[in-house]
Amino acid sequence: MKRILILFMLTSLAACGSPFKGGGAGKEPQPEPLPEIDMSVTLDRGWSFDIGAGLDEGGQHLTPAVDGEQVYTADPEGRISAAGLSDGKRRWSTKLDAVISGGVGAGDGLVLLGTSKGVIHALDARDGKELWNSRVSSEVLTPPVAAQGVVVARAGDGRIYGLSTVDGTPQWSFRRSVPSLSLRGAGTPSLYKQVVVLGFASGKIVAAEVETGRIIWDVNVTQPRGRNEVERLVDIDARPVLAGSVIYVAAYQGRVTALALGSRRILWARDISTYNDLSVDEANIYISDEHDTVYALDRLTGATVWKQESLKRRRLSPPMAKGSYVFVGDKEGYLHVLSKSDGRLVGRSRLKDGAVIGAPIPQGSQLLVLTQGGRLTSLTVNN
Repeated sequence: MKRILILFMLTSLAACGSPFKGGGAGKEPQPEPLPEIDMSVTLDRGWSFDIGAGLDEGGQHLTPAVDGEQVYTADPEGRISAAGLSDGKRRWSTKLDAVISGGVGAGDGLVLLGTSKGVIHALDARDGKELWNSRVSSEVLTPPVAAQGVVVARAGDGRIYGLSTVDGTPQWSFRRSVPSLSLRGAGTPSLYKQVVVLGFASGKIVAAEVETGRIIWDVNVTQPRGRNEVERLVDIDARPVLAGSVIYVAAYQGRVTALALGSRRILWARDISTYNDLSVDEANIYISDEHDTVYALDRLTGATVWKQESLKRRRLSPPMAKGSYVFVGDKEGYLHVLSKSDGRLVGRSRLKDGAVIGAPIPQGSQLLVLTQGGRLTSLTVNN
């Protein structure tokens, strides 16, 4: 199965909207010059934490996890660490003899990792001691998640597992087919009370019971279009988000869709392509699309509230809405601050060690930002 989009194939197909942006010579085009802005918001740096080895282009699968008063990190070479949220000091560190490809998940007292060889590792969140490991059917590219005594993990071949949090024993599994060609990656499972919601490369979204794995519903939210396999990609790599009684889901070369949780009725849909996670607040949905435009869409109607187009070719991270602002990182290590009301750029700060990996993580008055060189930094917003 050709699970991976080969880079050299897609650099010649950049006009099709590839997530691996590049020109015919295999080089990425230069990012849009940063516009001059009125810096009404500043970002003060607090503590900084070295997670270990740097991250490659798959580093978006190794975003940190926060649980309680600690943040948990992993590097590809198997180093797992815990740091205090208040001071960034290392609480413990563990080295696994494995290539970490999916993580970090945290919950039910566990820190959870997946490997390139299809093994789920569960560590004790208190001291990093490995409690158990369990093999699944193929490489793991998303963080496992835990709730109600079950670890939900997804393998790259489309199979979903429910494992016991006590010892990793399989409790259930089900599978959805994976197209012959798809993006390298998959959306993180979303847990809502007794239900897990997942998006698939086929354009389907599935809800299942956490305890039993029983499928509650299975809905196709986007249809493939185009004349070849690349043009027909509709992977749902963004994590489904539940707000109120509505699930918001986005697909690459597909749509952003609002789906009623109870009736599974599609409330609205917009033709916006992204493989980045969404951010939602009480009024809007925030999206950074495949062309590096940032959108705010009205939650009720899907109408465009504003869009920010001055960050083209900067390979934007997923956005994160906090307070009066929306934060988004880029490939040069800049963290951009947008006004939530109209999308104006109102601040920026450049971090060390390369591209911003994943969405900034809000924690109280802090933002936690991971960069490609393997450094997690705490920032405070001042205005």
